[in-house]
Amino acid sequence: MRTGIYALIALVIVPAAFGQAITGFTGGSQYDSYYGSATGDVVGYQFTVSEQMQVTDLGIWNMDSSGAGGIDNPHEVGIWDGSQNLLGSVIVDNTGTVVGDWIYESITPIILDTGETYTIGALYLSGDDDSYISGASSMSTAPEITWVASVYPTSGELGFVFPGLTSTSYGRFGPNFIFDELALEQTTWGSIKATIQ
Repeated sequence: MRTGIYALIALVIVPAAFGQAITGFTGGSQYDSYYGSATGDVVGYQFTVSEQMQVTDLGIWNMDSSGAGGIDNPHEVGIWDGSQNLLGSVIVDNTGTVVGDWIYESITPIILDTGETYTIGALYLSGDDDSYISGASSMSTAPEITWVASVYPTSGELGFVFPGLTSTSYGRFGPNFIFDELALEQTTWGSIKATIQ
């Protein structure tokens, strides 16, 4: 008969690396909306992830149409999955947290998985004095993020809806997000004493 001490082990998912999806771009032209509609157009881009992660903040390019830093109006920003389901959204205004060239609001975390193509988009209204970039000559992303295509709505005056059309030109850089990469961490809950016959 043997007596031994055995540990109870659990694997817990915890946040690991922190990053910003789009880290920069060069060139391109500024636009305040796609169709010039008063109701607003959602523009942004499709992307994939190489590691499971959680999105903690959604943001928008912090620049108005005159080229001055700082947005003038609030914008709704959201992320959709490959089935066009809205996973989360938030209103971003000029009271948010500035990180680099973007301004952010925190959200209830959204989990993103590998093997899925996601869409991030932001609502822009014609004449609201804020802008996004289209047709950039180059761009850079976090290593875990792959840009797929730029997106825009199927017609004008749709408001905050999934942007169903795509383009291969670099853009439309307005919306952005902050993420934590998720990792498995081994946790010991405690130990038990067991007797083996």
